[in-house]
Amino acid sequence: MMYQRNRIITSSHKFIFSFKPKFIHTITNSKPLCQNTRTPLATHLGSILEAFSDHPFALQRANKQVHAQFIVNKISTNASLGAKILGFYVLCGSFIDAINMFYSLELRTSLPWNRMIRVFVQMGWFDFALLFYFKMLSFGVVPDNHTFPSVIKACGALDDVRLGRMVHETIRELGFEFDVFVGSSLVKFYAEKGCIDDARCLFDEMSERDCVLWNVMLNGYVKCGELDNAMKVFKEMRRSTIKLNSVTFACVLSVCAAERMIAFGMQLHGVVVSCGLEFDSPVANTLLAMYSKCELLCNVRKLFELMPRIDLVTWNGMIAGHVQNGFMDEALDLFCKMISSGVKPDPITFSSFLPSVAELASLKQGMWKWHARFLTRAPQVMLQFAQQ
Repeated sequence: MMYQRNRIITSSHKFIFSFKPKFIHTITNSKPLCQNTRTPLATHLGSILEAFSDHPFALQRANKQVHAQFIVNKISTNASLGAKILGFYVLCGSFIDAINMFYSLELRTSLPWNRMIRVFVQMGWFDFALLFYFKMLSFGVVPDNHTFPSVIKACGALDDVRLGRMVHETIRELGFEFDVFVGSSLVKFYAEKGCIDDARCLFDEMSERDCVLWNVMLNGYVKCGELDNAMKVFKEMRRSTIKLNSVTFACVLSVCAAERMIAFGMQLHGVVVSCGLEFDSPVANTLLAMYSKCELLCNVRKLFELMPRIDLVTWNGMIAGHVQNGFMDEALDLFCKMISSGVKPDPITFSSFLPSVAELASLKQGMWKWHARFLTRAPQVMLQFAQQ
């Protein structure tokens, strides 16, 4: 799918590009203006916006007040704060204010463009993110290492490998291919789209590899089903100076679970404990899955009882593990306890019981048998669940 600037977009958002602002900067080939981005007032105002970022209703009013201070105190040359105000206008849905703000900023710099692209990606409006990227290029603004991670993410979300490769060519020409953030985005993009050889080739060429990049490559192999290569990457990572984190362990433990590598998995469990990550939610849930698949339910129950925090994923893992090992009564007990604790089941919870149902003589018989056993054992829980 090729993206063109005249591409048709949804009618409800056409005004974003058809709206005529009060003035438009003239883009020339001159150098960006020198900007002061370290003023105490600008930093303070930016902190105010960040404080309201999790409160959308209050954010819109706060953003307008900060914008007013931005103008009154004559700090409109502060590109960083201006871009932040712009981004929050878009997040609040104040598109007219956003457009006026956008065209009041210095468009010869990449900051306002990057902010628009990034916010559109955050909102899931990937088409608009790419449209702004191409509009940025048409204005003669050169993208930087803050532009491309969002653009690559948009290409991945739209499942457009061809466009992603085109953006990669631009990245290579501008010399950002081996930037750790841009490189990680590209490796993740190729790995998620099944182009694992491209991902590995780029990974091997990266001179600077942080933990995120290693985890991206590791997870890419796992998702592509190349578990042997995933283990090779993990061993390379351990030989490096990179400190392993919870994402690393969860990924490798999932390989141990899939391959029933219980000996190595138990060794890894010891490393996890020494790193203090045993009860980190992704790691703990993956450990539960590994022990369940290896039929070590005693380890599963012991770990479950020690966990300080139990979420829906943990409950689902416990139920599924007991069902898979044929302990239907224990699975029903866990289901009842989950409901009693106030955790609501989801489709995954109910689907966990299907393997045991399928093993019965007929689906109809199995469903009725399960339903009868459930109603017999937990009528009060069903009532509680219905009232939630």
